[in-house]
Amino acid sequence: MFSYFIFLVASSVTFLRTHQVSSQGSSCTENPVFTPSALVVKYGDPANVTCVACQKDCSGDASGLEHAVGKISRNGTTMFWTVDRLTEWGISLQCYYTIDAGVQCTTVLNPTLYQPPESVSISFVNHTEMMFENQQYTLQCSVQNVAPVQSLTMTFYRGNTALGHLQSDSEHKKPVNKTFTLNITPRREDDGAQYWCEAKLELGPAGPQRPPVVTSEKLNATVYFTTTTRKPEPTTIKSTRSTTRATTPQTTKSTTTTTKSTTSSATTTTATKTAVIAQAITTPQSSSNRILTHSFMCLTLLLSALI
Repeated sequence: MFSYFIFLVASSVTFLRTHQVSSQGSSCTENPVFTPSALVVKYGDPANVTCVACQKDCSGDASGLEHAVGKISRNGTTMFWTVDRLTEWGISLQCYYTIDAGVQCTTVLNPTLYQPPESVSISFVNHTEMMFENQQYTLQCSVQNVAPVQSLTMTFYRGNTALGHLQSDSEHKKPVNKTFTLNITPRREDDGAQYWCEAKLELGPAGPQRPPVVTSEKLNATVYFTTTTRKPEPTTIKSTRSTTRATTPQTTKSTTTTTKSTTSSATTTTATKTAVIAQAITTPQSSSNRILTHSFMCLTLLLSALI
């Protein structure tokens, strides 16, 4: 039972530290009001806030504002807190008043003190050389000296394309260094692309209208990939066949010419022989010579016919 009571007390203290408004006792008809209701301050900048402890049923002597740093001025139940340079991490302001029954009504304000990243860097994990297509690699982006880290969003980019948004689950209030990683699988289209990352502190409506943003340098990527060898195109084969066909007619023509020339020579020889025979016939000879000549002529004609 005692341990359960201790647990309830610890839970109540945590609630008071992490929430803007808290009250004790059911007799509180109103709670102190801070203006602004949320306070976001850059490390080292001045800050101020106003608290109205109560509007009625209270006196100035029964109200107050607890603070660790800064100065307090008051006007009745309205109190003004100011600090020239806020450098304390994890402070809280507690504005309260006490009613007649001895119950204290309290509102707690936890200012958010932030520090923009000093620098952001990008690199590959355990890899410094070229990348190959369709293989997995790990990018890492490291941010230095940032707070609160739970409000930080790290975005990885390839060119102008966002590859992923990562956040930290750390609850550190003071500045820390943090590294985020992202796995990528490059393609051949990514050859020559630039990888980089952006760290942004998103501090909500009470924070600066333009959230603090710090970017890394750009990392040029070289992606190696294999190419497919193509077979020879059909036009090459057609060209070879065309050359063969062109050569064949030339050979045939040459052969034909040779044949014609041989035939012409044979005809000339036959005509010459016939002329000799005719001359022999016209020459006056004896009857025995005529018979012999006639026989020779017949033999010659027969041989010419066979040739």
